[in-house]
Amino acid sequence: MKVTGIRLLDDLISPLIRSWIVEFYGDLSLILKVAHYAMAYMSRLGLVYVVFNLEFGGVDTLYIVRVCRMLDCKLNNIIVSRAFRLSDTVNILEDLSKLKNTNIFLVLPYGYLPVDPLRYSNATKITGLIRRISLDNQVIVFNTTSKFGYNKPEGGSLHHHSVNIIVRLSYLRRGLILASLIKHPVKPLSSRVFSEGILNHPIQSLRQNSLLKYLTSSSPITSGGVTIGS
Repeated sequence: MKVTGIRLLDDLISPLIRSWIVEFYGDLSLILKVAHYAMAYMSRLGLVYVVFNLEFGGVDTLYIVRVCRMLDCKLNNIIVSRAFRLSDTVNILEDLSKLKNTNIFLVLPYGYLPVDPLRYSNATKITGLIRRISLDNQVIVFNTTSKFGYNKPEGGSLHHHSVNIIVRLSYLRRGLILASLIKHPVKPLSSRVFSEGILNHPIQSLRQNSLLKYLTSSSPITSGGVTIGS
């Protein structure tokens, strides 16, 4: 079962049972990019419910459209909700727990937890709802590293035990991404390295030159690697 459309990531988490909760965590910008790519990919197969726990930003519609042009996905299958506070997150998750046989993407589900570690118990309700949703749906979590510096996903120990598959994503030098399998029920821990360019839509590399530029240029103009001037 493939859930991201990025071959190396899907191979890393395979095998995957639908009731297993999958989590990707790490640098926020990288996590958001993978989330967008994955939601576009999964929309080809059916409805994708996406919950953003960010007060502002996070949703890059232009990037989704670019990926959809490549993957031939269905934008109408992507349904996005935004939570503005912890109570919104709880209410949205309670509604999603009533669904069956669909794909649920949770982006930063613990984003509104208090900074005070003594109030971190609020994460328990969110974790419980995520587990309930996963009974009848495929749940993919996109998370950040814990604010307490443990190099673990946000959410606390109950969350870490509840998630079945955990992958940490991090940047390497020269545009490379390291995907480290931290937890998996049936396979040993391992890692994969892939180019960040995979997450860029190829249309970005095609230069569409105007007729005026073609006529006034004294040097060959190339588009997509094909010379159109001399």
